Amino acid sequence: MLRKISARLWQVGWFAAWVVATRGGPSLALVSGLTFLFGCTGVIAGIYLFFRGFELLRRRRWIEDTPVSKISAAAMGHVKVLGKAIGPYTLLSPLANVDCYYYKAVAWDGRSAQDDQTSEARTTETLFTPFFVEDDTGRLMIDPRGARLDLPYEYDEAVSGDSMSQCTRRFLRRHGLSTSGDTQVSEYAIKPGDSVFVFGTLDENRGLGSMAEAKGCDSGGTYVSREAADLQRLEQLDAIGIPQGEVCPASPADGHPDFDLHPRVVLRVGDNRQPFVLSRQQPQRLIDSMARKSVIDIWGGPALALFSVGLVMKWLGVW
Repeated sequence: MLRKISARLWQVGWFAAWVVATRGGPSLALVSGLTFLFGCTGVIAGIYLFFRGFELLRRRRWIEDTPVSKISAAAMGHVKVLGKAIGPYTLLSPLANVDCYYYKAVAWDGRSAQDDQTSEARTTETLFTPFFVEDDTGRLMIDPRGARLDLPYEYDEAVSGDSMSQCTRRFLRRHGLSTSGDTQVSEYAIKPGDSVFVFGTLDENRGLGSMAEAKGCDSGGTYVSREAADLQRLEQLDAIGIPQGEVCPASPADGHPDFDLHPRVVLRVGDNRQPFVLSRQQPQRLIDSMARKSVIDIWGGPALALFSVGLVMKWLGVW
């Protein structure tokens, strides 16, 4: 919500600067700096939107041109599958406290805990257990690293000191962010039973394993082992005041004990900037959404850039 408000305020400020700069008025001296600021940022934003529109168009065509495959018939290479998220055990997400196989929690606008006067800080935390997409023909293991997420928020709040929950406070402290100022926190998750659409590359398993197995490797490249998931659950529930004796372990959430945690192939990000999307939308709805956004960006970006160039020229006095 805070990001949407900030974006709307920027748009209103840009429009006001344009009106004042073109129509004149007694407050021109006061808005001169704003005119230049919104002009320069508008040019940059317009160029960015233009190229983002073509990137969205490219990804939309990739997804649209690839038919949905049954998992048992999926061939090596680009595939598009639709199924239910399942897995052998779960995590507890740090903000929404939901059982999940994957979460991504983000905080920004919080300031450094060492110095509340420094510029804004941002942190992202991502963890995942082994999880699969299953349809009526089989299941595929997902390696979510590098995926573009099209998931609804499980948690999205602007919080400040007194309004923070203990979980949010603990999350910020764990990442060295202050708990006294205003902070925006968001969280995405893939939960047991979620209907998941995945577009990616079916490829050989390149060593995806648990943190305990990948000794000396970057933990960001491995999933959380069952023991680590149980420990994470204990710590999370302890943070919200649930006694340890009442904690349930991260046991199988769906009654499937026969998961192959070392499959020969996994669905993952491809090479050469090939798109990899994890979504909770139906494929056609995602394609339609990407088409709308690409049209807006491709046409709106140059318009924004041209109007912003006019603002800068007006500020320079050449127009």
